[in-house]
Amino acid sequence: MEPIPGVLLGAGGSERFGSEKLFALLPTGERLLERALRVHLQSHISPLVLVVSPNLRKTITGNTDTFSFSGLVVGKKVDQWFSFSCRWGGGRLVANENFKKGMSSSIHKGLTCLTDEEKACGVLISLADLPFLTPQTINFLINEFLKQKMGMLLPVFNGTTGHPVIVDIDRFKNEINQITGDVGLRGIMHKFPEAIIRIPWQDDSVIYDIDTPKDLKRSEVIN
Repeated sequence: MEPIPGVLLGAGGSERFGSEKLFALLPTGERLLERALRVHLQSHISPLVLVVSPNLRKTITGNTDTFSFSGLVVGKKVDQWFSFSCRWGGGRLVANENFKKGMSSSIHKGLTCLTDEEKACGVLISLADLPFLTPQTINFLINEFLKQKMGMLLPVFNGTTGHPVIVDIDRFKNEINQITGDVGLRGIMHKFPEAIIRIPWQDDSVIYDIDTPKDLKRSEVIN
């Protein structure tokens, strides 16, 4: 399977959580951010762009001492993004100064860190706060997208659209450039229903996200 690039969105304000939720500890003992990087870097994604808030970027790159991330090494800055590596692989780290404008601003920011050549076969858009997402799920969706060659592919659980979403950037270039707010790619899904593949999913791993500390107490085992 050929890898495709991915944009991992982690620039939310965490207002409902009360603190930076990507630093929260899961029942496995790993932080939510560690889990997200492990899952996405162990899948067929290359390169991976991690989009974070400016404060989170400063913390990760060592400008504060409030966060210890074992094995994370941030390298040189290339244009607007930093290279990073960790025990599961490496990628690109970029801060979204406009993160308060919603998910769309983070999608735009992440896509600017990829070349046209890298985006040619499609780009996977995912969220950093999905604790039950697995590399196997990501790989299955990538394989389906490359096999069916449609405009956009997304998983659906009980009628709710989930993540990751994989999109043909060239096909929707103009529409993607115009998205705003916190709706992400939803407007494109409604405008071009004939170009969308909806994959029915068997569990809520593609929609269950962490919004509040209570969400961390879910009893199922996270593998």
